[in-house]
Amino acid sequence: MTRSFAVLFITSTAFLGALPVVAQTPAPNPRSTASSTAEKAKAHATEKLLQPRTPVAGQPFDDREIELYFEVESRKLYTAKRVTPLHFERRICGLQLPNAPTEKLAGPAIAARAEAATLVLGEFSRESKKKSDVTFNVAGGGFVIAPGGVCLTSLHVALDKTARGFCALTRDGRVFPVREVLAYEPINDLAILQLDLPEGVDLPALPLAHESAPTGSPVFVMSHPDNRFFLLSTGYVARHTLWRKEAGVEAFMAITADFAKGSSGCPVLDEHGTVIGIVNNTESIYYDDDGHRKQLDLQMVVKNATPSWAVLPMIEGVAKTASGSPTTAPAP
Repeated sequence: MTRSFAVLFITSTAFLGALPVVAQTPAPNPRSTASSTAEKAKAHATEKLLQPRTPVAGQPFDDREIELYFEVESRKLYTAKRVTPLHFERRICGLQLPNAPTEKLAGPAIAARAEAATLVLGEFSRESKKKSDVTFNVAGGGFVIAPGGVCLTSLHVALDKTARGFCALTRDGRVFPVREVLAYEPINDLAILQLDLPEGVDLPALPLAHESAPTGSPVFVMSHPDNRFFLLSTGYVARHTLWRKEAGVEAFMAITADFAKGSSGCPVLDEHGTVIGIVNNTESIYYDDDGHRKQLDLQMVVKNATPSWAVLPMIEGVAKTASGSPTTAPAP
């Protein structure tokens, strides 16, 4: 079975087993050449229309302009040396998490709360030794979980050997550097990050559920599939699974709500607006799949999220029992 990650991860089977193809140069086609030239001219004209515009909460936006804006603002911070590489050292941190609400919310209210607290994470990377060769790309998503700009994402979004630092974009257009890693957990693929907020600035936070959401529970996902920013999808909890590995046991909650690459680290919420999961990966199921060469006839895509209770052992004073319900433990 192929596991394809929701951000920029691609499974190795996409590359293995490809046979060499001998390419033949086709005879020039005047029509296709003219068409290609016209398309390039049209694309160039469209690019001129795009501007790095600030997204406005509650208003429509152009995804391409958000990308431009995010990069421009992030590069300002990078040039000012406010963006630095992250260090993964601590496994636990102290946080004051917001309480989970008890009343159910309507869909628009859940979407509004999710939008306000969800982040787009952008990464600076340098693959060569030249200081000028620093690229900026959208790495995935995250969301605020505690006052002071504490946010949560998937570890594979933030852990990159070539990364020179990260920035976060909010729905209302504010861009902040990611200052440090407060805690990380490699088995369940989680990282708690601290944003560098100006004095007096705070961001809305989403509460975390302390227990598993029952199968059949409605879910709402606010994510960024393939840089389609702040897209809401809905579905249900499909099942709960465990993946046994040498390092330990990884827990997943499968859901029917859609997400795709670029969505890792984004929140999965319940009807109360409480986070019950973190977008992690997808599994594509093919009818004809030999595991090495061609994969034909896609039948189903299983969408896996990390359950929110897996975050609790990363926070001082909170541990997990084997059954999945939280218990209070003394700080180490």
